[in-house]
Amino acid sequence: MGAVHISCNLVRLTDITPLPWKNGGGYTRELLAWPDAVNWDLRISVAEIRQSGPFSAFPGVDRWIAVLSGAGISLETVGKEAQELNTAQLSLHAFSGDAHTQCTALGTVTQDFNVMWLRAKGRLQQQSLQQMPMIDTTAAMAALFVVRPVTVTATSKETWQLPALSLAWWPNPRRQRRLLQTQSEELAVRGWWLEADC
Repeated sequence: MGAVHISCNLVRLTDITPLPWKNGGGYTRELLAWPDAVNWDLRISVAEIRQSGPFSAFPGVDRWIAVLSGAGISLETVGKEAQELNTAQLSLHAFSGDAHTQCTALGTVTQDFNVMWLRAKGRLQQQSLQQMPMIDTTAAMAALFVVRPVTVTATSKETWQLPALSLAWWPNPRRQRRLLQTQSEELAVRGWWLEADC
């Protein structure tokens, strides 16, 4: 029996048109709304934060964020201590879309990576690429966002080249086992794996 073809979707940040926020505080480039653009379970985006202000409320949604470039931000979510985030951050910072979150810009413009997951749909696992250069998964969908170029290879010997600031995602409706391995010319590349179980 021949190797099973694995479908991969690649989205480059530079190919996405930025959309301004209603409050004028920044811009968002939506990389993925899965499985549907309107009724999504998972939403992945990159935003430019240009001024301080509150984040929009998303009831029932778990959120994660990481700073990609710029001086960074301070996030203060009701019920938790304020957290200063910058480009040294490896893990995604988790917070709830239910709780009021105030964002304070620590510089002029900060670019950040954002993940939102509708928690009623199941579980979303996330892991730093530097801590886990490969994944072994049967999730309904796996994704990888990278700050610098990397190569991803599957056990089926298929290979994908991910440019800087891009998102690759692999749908897996039949829940087959998949092993995805990354390689890079750089010693350490910031990035994050996401696995959606729903």
